Amino acid sequence: MKKLLLYTILLLIIACNSDNVIPVTNVEEIPTEEETLPEEEEEEVPVEEVLLPEEVFPAGSLNSFFSNSLISDRSSNIDRKYPIQITEYDQVNNRIKTNYSYLENLLVQGTNNQSWFVTQNGEASTVVEIVSVNTTEGWISLGNTYLGSLNTRIGATLEFFNPFVNYEIINDRPIFSPYPTVASEENLHYIQPGGIIEKSDGTYILLTPVVFGPHTKRSIYYASSTNLEDWTFHDDLVLETMTIPFAIANGNVFSTGNPFRLEDGSLLVLLGVQQPNNNYTSAYMILDEDLNILQQPTEIMIPEWNGLDQNSFPLAITKFNNEYRILFHRRNPSFIDREIHEIVASNLLDALNFNQSIISSNIIHKGNTSSGYLRGKADDAAYLEFNSELYILLGGEELGSTYLTSRNREYGLVKWNGGSWDHDSRSPLLVNPVQLHNKYPEYDWAWDHLGAFVSPIIKNNTLYVFMAFGTDNPDYFISGIKVSLN
Repeated sequence: MKKLLLYTILLLIIACNSDNVIPVTNVEEIPTEEETLPEEEEEEVPVEEVLLPEEVFPAGSLNSFFSNSLISDRSSNIDRKYPIQITEYDQVNNRIKTNYSYLENLLVQGTNNQSWFVTQNGEASTVVEIVSVNTTEGWISLGNTYLGSLNTRIGATLEFFNPFVNYEIINDRPIFSPYPTVASEENLHYIQPGGIIEKSDGTYILLTPVVFGPHTKRSIYYASSTNLEDWTFHDDLVLETMTIPFAIANGNVFSTGNPFRLEDGSLLVLLGVQQPNNNYTSAYMILDEDLNILQQPTEIMIPEWNGLDQNSFPLAITKFNNEYRILFHRRNPSFIDREIHEIVASNLLDALNFNQSIISSNIIHKGNTSSGYLRGKADDAAYLEFNSELYILLGGEELGSTYLTSRNREYGLVKWNGGSWDHDSRSPLLVNPVQLHNKYPEYDWAWDHLGAFVSPIIKNNTLYVFMAFGTDNPDYFISGIKVSLN
């Protein structure tokens, strides 16, 4: 009886967040943080590392421009079948040896020479700076401890972390300065990216869904830029649910993925729309470059992604090898959103409006059965085309564990091989700086989570990815990162 009452209270709490309203079935027990942290452990014998060759990616592939941001066990970021462990500790010189054999990876510099760190425990509750690495003798010399206390016993597990080997944060701050706090004369909660448009005149528009209150209302605004680095937020409403017949009034509507340019030059924008029963449904609208609505929001008429009984929304759209591809996210009837699907069609509007011309429909990631990274929540994906190859940035957060990735939000890279999607074995590749602001205080606003929905664009041999970095108050600051493709 007590357990039933506990489940009921927990479900009522979740139901109060309108961004997580889902059918009450198949409830999964998620360990609390206290349950996932280890008790005092006895000294362990280090696990012998299984030496697998480092994966080599072809020159010119998008993968080849990424490096490891988080060095850990590639077989599973949850279980760590072959974890990195301390094998020797020199207290006098404050240095360690581990069973990790590819120490040259720790010599890869961050974008602004940021340090590598040793992290331990869930969500990097311990952070220690690495000051030098002796690849000949195997000693890793440590510097300041910026959080927690390093467990130096023989057999203690750890990870090596430096997110800045992959990217730099544009201007080392959120993209707006000063940062807006009001839209339509209402105090806003936070702003997220909702797809980027390159206009015919060479300027850029970033759709920016704005959240009011604890996800009680979300409406679409926009920002503009001439160079992808300096942005201006415009307090001009593009879309709200009050004008959508199948939406709940004063509810949530948001855009996802980069708007897709149709043959007549107009832009098809994917939408997630909150319905009167609080479930989400999939929709789209068509805009011109000045953000005038040419076609009002319309439900996507593919049965699996339409209707009051569905709780889902689209994520991204692209055309590749003369086929249209659309990614969808299904909000799973459990505590954690898990599923990302892909529909392939020969005619875009026939598929969206009439459920016709569909070539295939497949689930491409299911977090409760997938191994490796994102074994848990998978709720964001964006297509990228580079050198005539198709990729997906795949994001979400993991189940609780005793490692940095525990409940942390991150992104990996997936490549289309002509028959299936192949995950980059080094994923996750994009991870937020967590507690590194203790050394780099300029990132104090970026230490918690990476937020949906990513909006990527490749220009001038640079991959720009617009996302939202999280802190506790407000939830997220919309931000941009860039990855050099030179």
